[in-house]
Amino acid sequence: MGSMTRDCSRLKFVFAFFFFPMRSLLGRIGLHYDISGIANAYYRRAFDRIPAADKAVILPHCLIGEKCKAHFSKEDGVLCVNCKQCRCGEIRILCREMGWQFYISPSQNFTKRLVQRKRIRAAIGAACEAEIEKGIRSTPITFRGVRLQERKVIPQAILTDRCDCLNNDVDWERLRRMIGNETGGAAAGRLPDLPLPQGDEA
Repeated sequence: MGSMTRDCSRLKFVFAFFFFPMRSLLGRIGLHYDISGIANAYYRRAFDRIPAADKAVILPHCLIGEKCKAHFSKEDGVLCVNCKQCRCGEIRILCREMGWQFYISPSQNFTKRLVQRKRIRAAIGAACEAEIEKGIRSTPITFRGVRLQERKVIPQAILTDRCDCLNNDVDWERLRRMIGNETGGAAAGRLPDLPLPQGDEA
């Protein structure tokens, strides 16, 4: 049964990324699917096997509070001081309790450099749909992870509420569940019935 579930997850993964360039067209005829949910489900077992010290939560700067007192570091990004202007501080504390790394990144390019410097092997990242689409189009995605420059990282993604670089929000409780390794973090997503692609394209 486990092998069958894994094969189904892999097939969904192939479908999701093979048909991604046609997603807007599929949407016009009523076929929608959650690409981040499908990817999360596929990668979750591998993600869980990574040691805690090599995992990270990387949040975008759009989630910090408007009156945030954090400072910026060229090495580590936005340095949370737990000022309680937003909920990033509580996630930072949870990561520390779990033995994970925690970062707030100002940009996608900074995140790629951060992964190299900190030797991150698996990461939960929050992003809007526009950033996820940009990442899919510009970043090699394989069965073994996402290639960020010279390093493969096993991802788990959570969508922000809006495509907005200021005063954004995220489902903080779901993020906590993802870090805590509850089943809510690995939503499989739904994929419509689509024709089987030729070859191994993902």
